[in-house]
Amino acid sequence: MQPLGLGIIGLHHQHPRWYHALWNNLPQYMPLAVAEADEAFLAEENEFFQLAPYANYSALLDRDDIDVVIIWLPHSQMPAAVAAAAAAGKHVIVEKPGAADVAGLQQIVDTARRHPKIKISSPYCWRTHPVSDMLRSAVQAGLLGPIRTMEGRLQAGGPHRYLRDHAPWMLQAGQGGGPMWNLGVHWIDYFRWLTNRQIVSVSGVKVTPTGPPQRDIEDTAQALLVFEDGATAMIEVGYALPESYPGKRDIYLAFRGTIGDAVWTPAWGGAEDELLIVSEHENAGENRCRRIPVRSQNIPGYGGHMAWQWLSDFAEAVRNNSQPLVSPYDMLAAGRVAEAFYRSCDTGCAETVQTH
Repeated sequence: MQPLGLGIIGLHHQHPRWYHALWNNLPQYMPLAVAEADEAFLAEENEFFQLAPYANYSALLDRDDIDVVIIWLPHSQMPAAVAAAAAAGKHVIVEKPGAADVAGLQQIVDTARRHPKIKISSPYCWRTHPVSDMLRSAVQAGLLGPIRTMEGRLQAGGPHRYLRDHAPWMLQAGQGGGPMWNLGVHWIDYFRWLTNRQIVSVSGVKVTPTGPPQRDIEDTAQALLVFEDGATAMIEVGYALPESYPGKRDIYLAFRGTIGDAVWTPAWGGAEDELLIVSEHENAGENRCRRIPVRSQNIPGYGGHMAWQWLSDFAEAVRNNSQPLVSPYDMLAAGRVAEAFYRSCDTGCAETVQTH
């Protein structure tokens, strides 16, 4: 089958290089071109990518052999690029969160409505981790009972890495660079997906930055989410991890129901995971506490197996004219929760989340 021609838009982001190794294991895609307005940086980086270079992404969109674009622009520039790509007939992967604010995410939803044949999605790829399949199956089978509390943690290294990786805009609140907007949306989306429940209110606190580099974003954010059924979730995200922390990630997920718990500490950068499920369900048998080993495919590149699976599923959605795993509305819903978090930090009160 002919691979989908892929165009990359934007290089002042960490992920273009980090994703690069993934394409070697994704024959569904053929990287062909890259666009970056910073021409000197484009020339320098393209020594690595070796793709057809364009200083203006409009020229890339004019190519008939480009089927899909992946957008890694500053968040504030993403909605306009999504609209331009869709108008040119290109399917769109836009890096999460997809915009710098809810208004920008609404623009992406509006673009999707204007172009219903174009697939537009964002790589909330924790959904496609092999552990997630087992976890969601356990929840749907009732092994935990109704979920009452959840916890998610994602500390992802210090803010200096955005200067190192040529993305200084990530240190600006106006660009949506804060940890809750940039990282917290992962767990916001995940909790909504796992429970199939809407988040209706958010209370938040954030830790102001200390030390270099200069930035106006928080170092750490903590949020209490309340769901429509009364369940709650705690999220902690930040850029406060010491450089020597193992794997340079601190990640944790827990789900506590009326008759069981599930706990997972993802093996970032590895292929060996363990899911702990404790259940008092009548079908649990004698083995009510199980430590389940889960092995992912050891695929090089950012996110490994789960990113590879998400990208494979997106290619299938394009080929089969089916719905991608993550919709533009999912992106908007996650952004609404993150934006309510920041409102709560300003007001000191719980803030209501728009759910329709």
